[in-house]
Amino acid sequence: MGLNASLSTDDPLMIHLTREPLIEEYSVATQVWNLSQVDLSEIAKNSVLQSGFDVNKKKSWLGEKFLDGTPDCFDMMKSNVSRIRYTFRYETFHEEMEYITAHCTQPEQTNFP
Repeated sequence: MGLNASLSTDDPLMIHLTREPLIEEYSVATQVWNLSQVDLSEIAKNSVLQSGFDVNKKKSWLGEKFLDGTPDCFDMMKSNVSRIRYTFRYETFHEEMEYITAHCTQPEQTNFP
């Protein structure tokens, strides 16, 4: 659907049933939503992007140019997500933003005393 989804653990000592709560999250997501390996890879990439890890760690996991935000910025060999998938997400986002901008109206200015 184009949503920037990620997975993480929440209170792993109270909620999870295994010693590997993050693996458990990915396993459950795979079964519930019938996700492919590429889907899981994209979710993992999003999780890294949204994490609080420092930029150098993110560069080592996603590629040196990950901050550019273009389809070419991610290293496919590191993220296991194809360039065509990045391109689709990038183009769809920009088309949606153009649509919103074109159809968004400014509220009329009202002069209040």
